Order: sequence, then C-alpha cells, then structure tokens
Amino acid sequence: MTNGKGFRGLSVAALAATALFVAQPATADIIEINNFWAGSGSAHIEFSGINWHDNSYVSGLDEWGGSGGFKTYNLSTDPNKQNAFQSFCVDIFSSFSFAVRSNDTLLPATIISPTVAADLGRLYTNHHAAIDSTYSGAAEESAFQLAVWEIVNEGAGEGSAYDLTGGAFKASGTGGALAQIWLNELSVASVSDYVANIWKVDSMVSGRGYAQDVVVFTPYAPVPEPQTYAMMLVGLGLLGFSARRKKQNHS
Repeated sequence: MTNGKGFRGLSVAALAATALFVAQPATADIIEINNFWAGSGSAHIEFSGINWHDNSYVSGLDEWGGSGGFKTYNLSTDPNKQNAFQSFCVDIFSSFSFAVRSNDTLLPATIISPTVAADLGRLYTNHHAAIDSTYSGAAEESAFQLAVWEIVNEGAGEGSAYDLTGGAFKASGTGGALAQIWLNELSVASVSDYVANIWKVDSMVSGRGYAQDVVVFTPYAPVPEPQTYAMMLVGLGLLGFSARRKKQNHS
C-alpha cells in the first residue's frame, strides 16, 4: 500500500507490450519505479495470517493507500529510460517509495506456490489487455492490483474461494467489484499464455534496505515433446549426410 510517497510494496510484473519483454530486469539489474502507469485508485487492505515470504504470523495489518500499476524501468538495459513497462505490487509487508533505484534477484516461482503462480499467470492472460495502455482507467488498474494481492496473500490452492471480503486477506476500494469478477473466473479451468516468476527487489527507503518480493510475467514457452527432439536430430542427421555427399561429389 502507499505510505504517502509510493506503495507499501512493489512488483515488477505486467509488461505493457510484448516488445518490452526484452526490457525485463535480469539478476542484479537495477530498476526504478517512479510513478503510476496510468489510472490509479484507492484501496483499504486488512490481513491477519501467515506472511508467505518469511512464514511469520502477521496480526491486524490495516492499511489505506493507492492501488494501480507502476511505471517501471530497467536502468541496466535502458539507462535513458526510453522504454517503460508496467509493474504491480506483490509484497504488502514492506515499504516502498517512488523514484527509488533497486537491485533485483530472480527467485523460483514456487516461493509462492505452483497454484498461486499459475493463477497469477491466468489472471494476466485473461485481463492484461485492460491494463496495458498508459490510458487505462483507474477501475481496471486498481482491480488488477487488488486481484494480485488476493491471489498472493490469501493462500495456495484457494481457486474458487478467492474472496476480497473474507479470509486472511480482505480488500475494498476502486475497482473492487471488477476485481472480484476477475477472481471468480479463476474457478474455471483456462489456459495461461504467461508464466509468473518472482523477483526479490532490494529497495532503499530513507537509507534502509527493504526486501521486496515481486512478480514478473513472461510468455509461456512449452517444453518440446521427446518426439520433437527426435525429429530435430533426424533433420540434423540428414543435413549432415547431404553435406557429406556434396563434398564427395566435388572430390
């Protein structure tokens, strides 16, 4: 949530266009999140339960603040900040301010859980078109943020039980009704075109370092089936045979 200067968590997540996937931070890159991506709303969140990123118990977290995507840059590959992409908050337990430059470290998606990671990928697949544009509205931007928080903080394997009004995590505010509609859709099996990965981002706030856990979406690339590898090897073998015959014919 926002602390007056930015969000109480950050996330480098939904890219605005496929071309911007190349701008995503790799391990130890430096990123900067310096403003809202487009429209932004206000949200109220409550949480009592297990902090998924360190397994500590949190009681009575109660925060108000802004909600929406962030304008994000990878300064390691784009030092002149020519190509912004969008990011969304994942970690509600750490402080964050805008215009802060931070190092990142790639973590396995299973740091959340395979189910939660899959649900995040399906959420982005289903609705990234509503939030890609820098002119997207506050309701859509805030709804996506609320849905991300619910999926991550409510717990693994909930699926159809995602509910912004009950459970360990509760949220209300701009786009709340739309967020619940999007969450309800996850109870129905669907294909995901994107994979959720997690970054640990170290932010410097007032001279102190805070670890942030953030989500990054990348296009889903299926692993080739064994028969595909076999066909590739046969093809390479035929190419090699053809090359040898040509060499013999010229001898």
